[in-house]
Amino acid sequence: MAVKISKPLKQLLKASVLGRNKNHPLAGWNVLTILYHDGSNGTPLTLNFLLDKYNRNYLETDERPLSDVVLKEVLRVISEDARLVDVAPRKIRMQMRNGGFHMQQSHVYKITSSGIEYLSMMQKVVDAESTVTANITRINEFCDLVHTLNAPQEDLVTTRLYNDFQKMVTAYEDVMKGMHKLDEDLDELANNLAFEHGSLAAQRLKAMLNDKAIPAFSQLLNQGPLVRELTDSERFSSQVAHSQQGSDDLNTANAIGDSNELAIRYQRTRNYVQQRLSQLALSFDASTSAIDSSLDSLYLLFQTIMGANDRLSQEYDAIQSQTVDIQQLTKQIDALLPHYQKLVLDRPIPRHLAQDRELDDQADFLEATTMGPVKYAANRLQRVVLTEADNPDIAVEEVNDDTDAVMEAALAEFKQLVMRDATHGVIDHALDFHSQLARDEVVRLYSATGYDHYDSFAPFGRKIVRVKLVAGHTPISLHLTGEDYRVWLPQGFEIWFEEVQANA
Repeated sequence: MAVKISKPLKQLLKASVLGRNKNHPLAGWNVLTILYHDGSNGTPLTLNFLLDKYNRNYLETDERPLSDVVLKEVLRVISEDARLVDVAPRKIRMQMRNGGFHMQQSHVYKITSSGIEYLSMMQKVVDAESTVTANITRINEFCDLVHTLNAPQEDLVTTRLYNDFQKMVTAYEDVMKGMHKLDEDLDELANNLAFEHGSLAAQRLKAMLNDKAIPAFSQLLNQGPLVRELTDSERFSSQVAHSQQGSDDLNTANAIGDSNELAIRYQRTRNYVQQRLSQLALSFDASTSAIDSSLDSLYLLFQTIMGANDRLSQEYDAIQSQTVDIQQLTKQIDALLPHYQKLVLDRPIPRHLAQDRELDDQADFLEATTMGPVKYAANRLQRVVLTEADNPDIAVEEVNDDTDAVMEAALAEFKQLVMRDATHGVIDHALDFHSQLARDEVVRLYSATGYDHYDSFAPFGRKIVRVKLVAGHTPISLHLTGEDYRVWLPQGFEIWFEEVQANA
């Protein structure tokens, strides 16, 4: 049965490729999982065991079976380069086909403390969005542990001192991760609130900083002298290393009295304690070089918090001094933007003096006494007077006492120029008329295109039932013989007349 891997963790592991094999990106992680999970079942964790276990239970859907050559290279990387696995030759009992056992020497693998920590650490990376947080209680725990470690140590027999030191380191890491997250969130949020003029939200955030964050951070900064005192102590790191091997220690080397292993373990722990204390002390150092070289400089974080507080204070003061409600004005502008094309803005009145005189700075009126008089040059404008003689020639009005003859001539020309059949007429090109009545009827019919009822239109006594504009916007000219001007229609049109029913 394989240990299941969550999807986010699988994506992270594929990105890191522990084992450096692109065809098997999860090989290193799965080998560590097998060593961690099956290390206590009594079966020797040999190469063959790992290979069989991996290919039976840990292959991905699109992954080929792992070969022993590839597995050897993966084990070499995670043991020699990463130091996550130990390998050593050992005599093991191998079961034969007949059921008996025989002794055989083989390389056996086991996961190291670094490998165990790596397994848990990678899962913490995936869950960091939920676990990394800043809170005052954790800061208080760190401060209490610093005071506890600075007090005289009475119990050096058990592992209590070592455990307290580990708790302090863990609390410090949690506090710094939370403060870094607060630092990033504050920097972005303070800028957004300042630019968006969120006065109420800015006031609440400012209250949280002043009432909670800044006092807690100041308390954290006050631990600097105590941390430096632990760092400078010649005995403290040795006491912590001795405490790790206390009476309640469950390490096998301590149980069997392996002095060499205990000495190596003591020296390694002592160096570790001194190194962590130096890192802590560097975080509390206010010098420029320390701030530049420290990954977790408290003063750099504190500067961001104070900067955010200053921006929020400036925003609050700006809001209080404003006579215009910025948020209300912003809403009005947002409401006007969709209709900006319909807005009509009055043109500003030009500044008279500045435009009449040649000045380097037209907005400067302080030198008005040195300005010369305005000089205008009058231009002669000759007015053109039009008389009746300038009117265009028009056709001589028809003088004919025979009204029927005029009507028949106009109707005949109308049929010739306009009508396509008995009921359908089209005006789609320039027309030359001899009859003024025919021309005027065409002009009058064009106005019917603007109506949806045609009771008022009956040229030559015939009702029209439909009028339609011709596609396109080419103007149509109507010319009457004898006139110097033309009548222009915006575009052509078609007309349909009512059919004339024959008399029974």
